[in-house]
Amino acid sequence: MDRKRGDDSMANESIIESVAPLDEKKRRFALTVPGTSFHPSGGGQPGDSGALSAEGFQFIVDDTEVRDGRVILSGRATKGIPLPGMAVRAVVDEDRHRLFSRMHTGEHILSRVLESDHEGLHVHKVAVAAEESAIFVTFAGEMDWTMLLEAERRANEIVAERRPVVTEVFPKGEAEKLSGLKANWARIEADAIRVVRIPDFDVIACSGSHVLSTDEVGDLFVTGYKGTAPEWEVKFTVEGKAAKGEYSAVARRLVRRIGCPLGQVEDVFARLQEENGALTKAIERMAPLLSLPWDELTISGYPLHVAVLPGFTKDLIAASAKRWSDEHPQAIVLVLLPREERDEFLLYAGKDVDRNFSTFLRESPTLEARGGGRSDWLNGQSPK
Repeated sequence: MDRKRGDDSMANESIIESVAPLDEKKRRFALTVPGTSFHPSGGGQPGDSGALSAEGFQFIVDDTEVRDGRVILSGRATKGIPLPGMAVRAVVDEDRHRLFSRMHTGEHILSRVLESDHEGLHVHKVAVAAEESAIFVTFAGEMDWTMLLEAERRANEIVAERRPVVTEVFPKGEAEKLSGLKANWARIEADAIRVVRIPDFDVIACSGSHVLSTDEVGDLFVTGYKGTAPEWEVKFTVEGKAAKGEYSAVARRLVRRIGCPLGQVEDVFARLQEENGALTKAIERMAPLLSLPWDELTISGYPLHVAVLPGFTKDLIAASAKRWSDEHPQAIVLVLLPREERDEFLLYAGKDVDRNFSTFLRESPTLEARGGGRSDWLNGQSPK
């Protein structure tokens, strides 16, 4: 349902119609309670949470969904047991409901801007959440910050215009005739279609909850994106003021550490990425040529070659350790990489070593080591 803050319909009286146990030990139940204001999950939005109460009875609702055309409240009884016919007071978590409504309307606005400004871009899925919501996009082009920042700017213009957000229900036959309606008809089974409209901007079939005016959304702020063409994911929040403060603080600390003007940070980072890529390739070429300092011991009749290498990484020394093992088929090769909290290790068995190491750690609990591998090598961590 779509309400303003303080609407009395967020709390009302109702009767428990049916009770289905989910986990009786944990006192979890699924309840049918007709006539409440709990909004079910749908349109990529989680269902409402809240509480039911009566004399000697308390029930925490943590999810609301529609099953077989009925609204089901799932949760945990903290006092008493729910019974069919019990009169209860139902109270929706208003703050959570309103945040989801703001996020969902904000998603409609940002999605419409992206689709209208970029030919071929199609929003095919959304995930509304409390901190960050996600828009899943199909787009054959390259997504970048330039297009997303422009979309954010335009979306916030729509928010500031205080346009009404109108929610109406139509018979499916009528809804199909609405001009410009965006709907995923393959996934819509209901005969009554809920349509959310922002006049002269967007009209879409949606089962989620929404605010009544665009200015209630808040400050839309794109927090990030990921993916490669044609599949992309865009993250955003409607708490832009707080997010901008956090990002600003990080940016100022970063500028101080790098020692360059803010406008040059991207170029400096790009150069560092290039240098890091070149260094990585150089290390990959150098790694097989490393000669490690081996100490030779004996264990259970086998030669044991040990190298202790603080400050080295597994990627850097693995090729050399494996080559040494191949050159000493009767030996066990152990590389220890000391770290601050737990030491890392690599262990190789030469091809003539008659010992299966795949179960060694599990059969040696006193070592308190963890890791994995196969019969002739192990990769893991051990206590200091």
